[in-house]
Order: sequence, then C-alpha cells, then structure tokens
Amino acid sequence: MTARIRRLAFGAALLLVPACGRAGGDAAGGASATTTVGHAAAAARAIQANASATDSILAAHGFTRAGFSDLMYEVAADPALARAYTEAIQ
Repeated sequence: MTARIRRLAFGAALLLVPACGRAGGDAAGGASATTTVGHAAAAARAIQANASATDSILAAHGFTRAGFSDLMYEVAADPALARAYTEAIQ
C-alpha cells in the first residue's frame, strides 16, 4: 500500500471514529445513500487488496479520487452513513 493511500485510509478512519460515536442523524437519501456507501466500501476493500490499482478500481466503481474523497467526508459527517460504512467495510 502506498504512503498516499495509507494516509487517505488513516484520514478516513480518523473522520469516521468521531462520527460513529454521535447519536441521532438521518441518512440523506435513505436507501440510495446506503447503497452508495456499500459501493464505496466495496471499492475501499478492493483498494486495500490491491493498492497499486487504485485508479482503475475507483474508475470501475464509478469514482474519481476526488469524488471518493468527497464521499468519505460526507459519510464521516453523517452518523447513520458512518455506521453503514463501518459495517460494510468489515
């Protein structure tokens, strides 16, 4: 795993930890937001397995690096999405 990907994963984890601890919150978009989170988790698992193919994995899942990063910030800001991502990534 490259240092850049490790930093991105570490940063996403740091953002998710406080978000998971908050109570309340509704997922914007309901089921479609949860589906997107599941799709992002699948991309993240694939990247963990083969970090050298990050760009192609993101493209195959319909993401760019910037888009994936933006999604991770959105997930971290919403407790329900953060829980869904945490469960999906395991």
